[in-house]
Amino acid sequence: MPASAWEPTGDVEILVTVGPGTSPDQLARQFQSIWRKQGTVKNNVIVTNKPGGGGAVGLGYLNNSHAGSGENLAIAGASMVSNKLAGRSPIGCDEVTPIGHVFAEYIGVAVHPDSPIKDANDLLARLKADPQSLSIGIATSRGNSNHQAIALPAKLAGVDVSKLKTVVFQAGSEARTAVMGKHVDVVPASVGSLAKQVEAGQLRLLAISAPERMTGSVADVPTWKELGFDAVVSNWRGLIGPKDMPPEAVTYWEGVVEATMQDPDFKKSADAAFQTAKLMKHDEFAAYCKEEEKSLDLILGDMGIGTN
Repeated sequence: MPASAWEPTGDVEILVTVGPGTSPDQLARQFQSIWRKQGTVKNNVIVTNKPGGGGAVGLGYLNNSHAGSGENLAIAGASMVSNKLAGRSPIGCDEVTPIGHVFAEYIGVAVHPDSPIKDANDLLARLKADPQSLSIGIATSRGNSNHQAIALPAKLAGVDVSKLKTVVFQAGSEARTAVMGKHVDVVPASVGSLAKQVEAGQLRLLAISAPERMTGSVADVPTWKELGFDAVVSNWRGLIGPKDMPPEAVTYWEGVVEATMQDPDFKKSADAAFQTAKLMKHDEFAAYCKEEEKSLDLILGDMGIGTN
């Protein structure tokens, strides 16, 4: 770590806006462990879970109790943007301090191995003929990255995506189980959460919302872009601070994030989970977040969800 004019003076808190054991929670605890191992953060690091309200409870706590703090952080994801646009939370990109984008988590669209849906083009053709003809299992809220990853290519194929038949589940595991049990026809979810079932022959992937074809056990699965639909959707993860975080604190945490992403354990974990590690520091991350807000506003509006 380069020498910095600013360092935390007290305990560091990483806020997680969902419950223990979830992907954001795991990332927060991985940061906590790596910082301790590397010695990059010498202060005590505490992980706090404040779920509820589509992130509104946790992010409200971050801003209301810790505005201007350099010691209070939070794990953010694409849901922060979609939840604000959908009216589930008042806090989005402009209300926090983006510090570092950490990885992209692309979405696969899967069916039961015995499904009559032959491939991704067949899926879109069926939805275009009748948007209500297939049930789509979404975890955990309408309008999130999973939902977008099927709605965006469907929109580009001429489907009225406001009429898609969606079934909302409270956990990704429930959505996967439902499609494996043939209770729903299709499930969009992060590739990492589907990989084991795909490798075991319990699910069949049709397409992935990545900008280029992924590797490993999903190397033979086409991207939507390959199929002619410019539909790249990432359930990204990053580190943020409260509103009005001091610039010198932002610089410090940028360095910490960069060092964290160079750690072998972090790289190994990201590869195993099919997460595409990509560092964006404050300026780039803030601009990316704003662009996501603009593009998502359009697709959510088409889905009948957007409020802006």
